[in-house]
Amino acid sequence: MKWFYRQTKSCENVERYVGRRLCRSRQIKGQRGDLLLNIGMLFLLGLVVSGCGQSLASLAPIQPVHNIADALMEKANNPSADVVIPAIPSEDMAKPVLEKHGLQTVGFRIAKGNEANTKALTYMLAFPEYAYSINDWDNFLTDWAEVQPQIELPKENEDRKMVDVVLVSDHPEAFQTQARQNILTKTLDGITVSICYWRRADLDRKYNRGNAFSPFYETEGLKQGDKTDVFYVQITNNRNEHVIFDVKKSTVVDQGENVYPGLNYEDLRLRFSYMSRATGLYVTNGLEKAREILLEKRMPIVEKHVGAPRIGVEPGKSVEGFVPFTQVKGNAVELTVVLPIEKASSSEGVQRYQTVEFKFPFTHSKGIRVAQPAPQRY
Repeated sequence: MKWFYRQTKSCENVERYVGRRLCRSRQIKGQRGDLLLNIGMLFLLGLVVSGCGQSLASLAPIQPVHNIADALMEKANNPSADVVIPAIPSEDMAKPVLEKHGLQTVGFRIAKGNEANTKALTYMLAFPEYAYSINDWDNFLTDWAEVQPQIELPKENEDRKMVDVVLVSDHPEAFQTQARQNILTKTLDGITVSICYWRRADLDRKYNRGNAFSPFYETEGLKQGDKTDVFYVQITNNRNEHVIFDVKKSTVVDQGENVYPGLNYEDLRLRFSYMSRATGLYVTNGLEKAREILLEKRMPIVEKHVGAPRIGVEPGKSVEGFVPFTQVKGNAVELTVVLPIEKASSSEGVQRYQTVEFKFPFTHSKGIRVAQPAPQRY
């Protein structure tokens, strides 16, 4: 009996031991499974974050003004939001003209309700699939000129509302140097101006290569005020007289009324002196490239004055090139690029030149700006 009892206790001990081992084994397997699951989730999260980073890095920090969908989302999240969302300005008058020319409203300058009747509203129009056709745009503007004054007439107890129309296009062949971002086009008084933003990475890839610095080259150590935001601009003069353009009078203005001036060739040359490593042949070749691609250097002299010849665009001609500005601040959100163009008088008498301001709406994202790749050489 004692032997049997000892054997029985021994078996029970063995069973307990085996049970504990099995339980421990299951716990270890479970922990390993949890560990593998956590590793898998971390890997997936890493891919998602990496994907987001890559997608942000491929976007431009400055893009054309808000799409209508952004405002609709704001209204959906906050029905009381004081935001104007006019898909079509004065629909009863504007819609027939838009439909006749196959145009659609794809975006606009968001305005607060209490400002809607005192400030200009900018409407972004596009042909189907953003197809670019300057002739179609000109035909639309001919018909639009008849209805716009009626749309802008003040209603009872309202101030006059200015309506601004801008064509959106993604047709890169519209420029000699093909664009990667959407192109905005506006026509006023026989002058057509098209503009698009160029991000630093694209400028580096195209011009910061070989034995030359890009004219817009910058190091991470530069202050915000010494860095640049670069736009590509095309000016077409369909008037009978020449027009004058001065990049130093061009500006970018943000929602806080901060003003960022346009930079000319001399400003770019001075920027190189701020960078200790930007010297020698690389700078010389970079400045030579600047003479080839800057809008101011591609424009002919249209008025000869002693010591101060004026450049611009001759009648029936078109000129295009890059226009750099001081980089906008990180807290800038709403941007307006202002390009003033002077019109020469049609009479031979002495008259004051009139200035037409071309204003283009853009938005700025600090998050996208931070995600941009570092300056590179190719």
